[in-house]
Amino acid sequence: MEVKRILWESLPTLMLVTIISVFAGFLLNSALSIGNVVGILIITPAIIGTGGDIGTSFGARITTQLHSGLIEPRFRRYRLVYVNFIALLACGILVSVLIGFTGYGVGALLEYYNLTTSPGLSLGDYLLIALAAGTIEYLAILVISLLIAFISFRRGLDPDNLVAPLVTTIADLIGIAAIFLILHLAII
Repeated sequence: MEVKRILWESLPTLMLVTIISVFAGFLLNSALSIGNVVGILIITPAIIGTGGDIGTSFGARITTQLHSGLIEPRFRRYRLVYVNFIALLACGILVSVLIGFTGYGVGALLEYYNLTTSPGLSLGDYLLIALAAGTIEYLAILVISLLIAFISFRRGLDPDNLVAPLVTTIADLIGIAAIFLILHLAII
């Protein structure tokens, strides 16, 4: 009976995730054609992957706290929720700095060895893209992860079946959109 419940809850979620993923791919394609910078290709997977990891980790923690009765699915001042939120946001921002430095280093190497024909970005550009897009994505995905966990738990669904697939896919979409936004506003 448990397998049937998991299938019943997961199948519509996986269909929705497929549609969102296709849309995210179209958005990524248009963002990269506008940016036309190899460096964006270097940091994009790291930024969107980090957002998915942070959101999934937060969702798993919230789900565990809901199942164990430590919190209720309501927006109250739960110390556990705030501590996890702030800690994961800080980790994400730290990783974004590392992504910016790594993207710059790899981009500089590609440029040095003439392996790219696109113009290189400065270290400041890499850090701006990684920090700004990352922070936008991490804040949004942490809130969305909390909402999905609370809403699904309130409706009698198992958040473990919904949080991970939805959050990782939505994180891809938000991350790509955030990179696209930062490219438009600050770099291009």
